[in-house]
Amino acid sequence: MERNKLQPFTESEKIFSTENHNLIYSFLHKYGYSVDDYYNIAVMGFLKSVQVYHRREDLRKQFKFPYIADMYMRAELSNHFKTERAKKRKSLETIISLDADYAEMENFYNCIGGKSLEAEYLEMETMLELLENFSELQRKIIQMKMDGYNNKEICLVYGINSSTYYKEMNRIKALLMEKLVIGKN
Repeated sequence: MERNKLQPFTESEKIFSTENHNLIYSFLHKYGYSVDDYYNIAVMGFLKSVQVYHRREDLRKQFKFPYIADMYMRAELSNHFKTERAKKRKSLETIISLDADYAEMENFYNCIGGKSLEAEYLEMETMLELLENFSELQRKIIQMKMDGYNNKEICLVYGINSSTYYKEMNRIKALLMEKLVIGKN
């Protein structure tokens, strides 16, 4: 059975899942998750664990069902949170009409807590100036960090080992500190 795909339940799996349904609530309570917010996610892990438990004799001999259910529900929630974090990586685009009155736009940015166009431009110019001092790999690492990728993902994407990644991060931090200190003087 493919790990992440549910298949039609057998009659014994249906009965077993009904008898052990309370494990979902116990799991959510144990880890402090809201039933309203996370039941639909945890139940998928629970249902997968029912099928795995019934279809893999080696697991039945080695582990009790509550343990397997717990592992599958935790994995399901973990996947959910990874997906949610990945959604944050996508940049949000703002559409601005070129016909809009400048005073209206300035007021709009102030109302939503944004920056003026001038402040945004100066910030972008400063960032571009800083980025010129970094190597190509360092710029790529910075971009991925800004997009919300974690250390492991960046290492995998660029095919670098973790020691190289951390050396580059230390160089980035040192250069940023140097520029910030020089900029204040």
